[in-house]
Amino acid sequence: MSNRVATLLMTMTAKSKSARAALPRRRLGVDARREQLLAVGMKFFSTQTYDEVWIEQIAEAAGVSRGLLYHYFPNKRDFYVAVTRAAVEEAGELTEPDPTLSPSDRLQAGIDAFLRYAEEHSQGFLTAYRGSVAGDVEVRAIVERARQRQTARILATVTGEGEAPPLLRQAIRGWIALAQNMTAEWLQQQEVDRAVMTEMLARTLASVIAAAAQADPDVASALAAGVTALPGERVRVRGTPIIGS
Repeated sequence: MSNRVATLLMTMTAKSKSARAALPRRRLGVDARREQLLAVGMKFFSTQTYDEVWIEQIAEAAGVSRGLLYHYFPNKRDFYVAVTRAAVEEAGELTEPDPTLSPSDRLQAGIDAFLRYAEEHSQGFLTAYRGSVAGDVEVRAIVERARQRQTARILATVTGEGEAPPLLRQAIRGWIALAQNMTAEWLQQQEVDRAVMTEMLARTLASVIAAAAQADPDVASALAAGVTALPGERVRVRGTPIIGS
């Protein structure tokens, strides 16, 4: 072997070792490492589809070996499911309603908390949002349970824990889908202030509830038991103001 080739090989070996040493590898506890991997997963799955993400990318970004990642998650799909579940649980915890507020203030605060979470944890929100249209049945089921939880929260606020008529439940679920779609668009475009988005979504929710109450007397009766005012324009349902002060 010539001196020139030997020198070249030594240089390449040194650069390879230097690159590996440059990776930010840290010793973490089991729970901390798992949380780190999930956070990195949210970063990738919030902007890319399942097929576009490679496990090697996740491991490199986390500063761990592929083998260590597989130690926590047996395969890529299990990792994706865990990332989606973590994103959905995080959103649920950070948007828990305050039961001490009036129904109107609780809804307004809930919408603001939802948008604040989406803005400050955009990767987690977008991961869950993309999961809602994913082809994976288990992932869609996780997102669907989150929507059911949010639907139940809103219904409990506007009916005072009373029985929710089917039309009201459908109206709320439709509004949630609208809110999630608009929030995803808002995060990607970044053209509207959060306060404006909060007001718009609050008024939209109020209008949807008012429309359901005008269409179905059972909805109006259910609202009368739990709601004196909702955020948005003043709207009368058969002479009774249920929205606005």
